[in-house]
Amino acid sequence: MSDAQLNILNYALLALLYLFFARVLWAVWSEVRGPRLGVHQPQQAQHARSAAPMPDPTAPAGRPAAPVPARAAKPSKGGRGRRGTPTRLIVLEPKVRKGSAYPIAGELSFGRAPTCSIGLPDDTFASQLHARMYHRDGGVWLEDLGSTNGTHVNGGRIAVPTQLVAGDRVQIGSTIFETQ
Repeated sequence: MSDAQLNILNYALLALLYLFFARVLWAVWSEVRGPRLGVHQPQQAQHARSAAPMPDPTAPAGRPAAPVPARAAKPSKGGRGRRGTPTRLIVLEPKVRKGSAYPIAGELSFGRAPTCSIGLPDDTFASQLHARMYHRDGGVWLEDLGSTNGTHVNGGRIAVPTQLVAGDRVQIGSTIFETQ
């Protein structure tokens, strides 16, 4: 082989080596940065979130509470996109828990602590006491309990109690639930 051919093979080998290292670094980076939010959500217009303020325990008893804005249910054809008050949670991610169903009854707590209603002991992105779900004013509400990584509904991080409707996707840590 001539020197020119050997140089071309050396450059080709070097280029393949750089591509290999780039791929390894990309794989490591995607594992380190954690779950991407909103990946499992279909591209659709987000419906507006209504958030009612929590009652102030220091407020005088005679003062009327602020009215809670109601969100109208959107009727649609088919069972999957149906809107209304959710009655259960279905796990979409991770794959080892996919399909697990939890009824929404009373108050549910989410987190890694053994006392949580829905325990996520293997989810390192979930806090010990991450979020709670409860019934109020005929609806189901989700509240983040000061978690480190936040609680997300349909790809958006929530900061105040948020009312859920059927079809919403809730992300707690790297676990994704769908309300039905």
